[in-house]
Amino acid sequence: MKKYLYLMIIFMIGLVSCSPAYSSAALMVDPETVSTAVSTQATPTTPSLSEPYSIAALQDRTYGDGELTIEYLWERKEEFSRYYITYTSDGLTIHGFVDVPHGDGPFPVVIALHGYIPASEYETLDYSTRYADSIARKGYIVLHPNMRNFPPSDSPGRGRDSLAGYTIDVMNLIALVDEMAGQDVIFVNADMQRLGIWGHSLGGGVALRVATLEDRIKAIVLYGAVSQRYNSDPLGLPIYDLRSIDAPFSIHHGLDDDTVSPAWSETLCNTLEELGKEHECYFYEGQPHTFYRLGSGDALFIQRTVDFFNTYLEN
Repeated sequence: MKKYLYLMIIFMIGLVSCSPAYSSAALMVDPETVSTAVSTQATPTTPSLSEPYSIAALQDRTYGDGELTIEYLWERKEEFSRYYITYTSDGLTIHGFVDVPHGDGPFPVVIALHGYIPASEYETLDYSTRYADSIARKGYIVLHPNMRNFPPSDSPGRGRDSLAGYTIDVMNLIALVDEMAGQDVIFVNADMQRLGIWGHSLGGGVALRVATLEDRIKAIVLYGAVSQRYNSDPLGLPIYDLRSIDAPFSIHHGLDDDTVSPAWSETLCNTLEELGKEHECYFYEGQPHTFYRLGSGDALFIQRTVDFFNTYLEN
């Protein structure tokens, strides 16, 4: 009996020691999303359970098979108008808005990607709206999707797909706007050859995936971005390839961020330096994961973002 109990104890210890370790910071971002692994190497070609979510698999897909509908004019402001849109992605209905500057254009296009917020608290015009609007006021068409699982967009349920579902939603949006650019709709003045992307937190991780897949992106802004691994899950795979991204980076992180460690952005900046990639990195004293709306740090971040896009999108 004693020998049996001893063997059972050893077995249970072995199970515990093999379990994945999750950081508390990652769980505050999104407890159901699989790890985001930085990659400076080519995507593995060995088949695995995670292969459908690899860079190669997403590159082999086609996008834009659905339909984008301009539901209504939502708001008319002095510098731009906001339109409510819906579009299809993987059989889901994705909601969002588009800010369109007043004037003749042509206008560069920026994709703005929100971070993780619990579904019960998420609203289409949430904290990321002020950043989208600030960019639009300076002469940019801004596409702001509510990615899947964020109401009122459809929710297939969050899965361990290495941000692939969110990435697919963005790639479908780009493809659908491509089809409408130059036509007599809100995208008549959209210049899809001057494409930028902005992502906060979870949206920053998605932005890195999209930039790996879409070579027309010419400027990348990352804000408190999820850019490193969440955990030690053995199914984790490289989900973006910094070597294949030619666009310059502008990286911003609050030093008081207790949700996504500033060390993640420091690591990304160091990696970009080693690879010889064009980049700028800013760290903000006293700023948390989402900067204080009325603080000087937020205003400075917005100004730096606009200046960056103006430089690299030639606006």
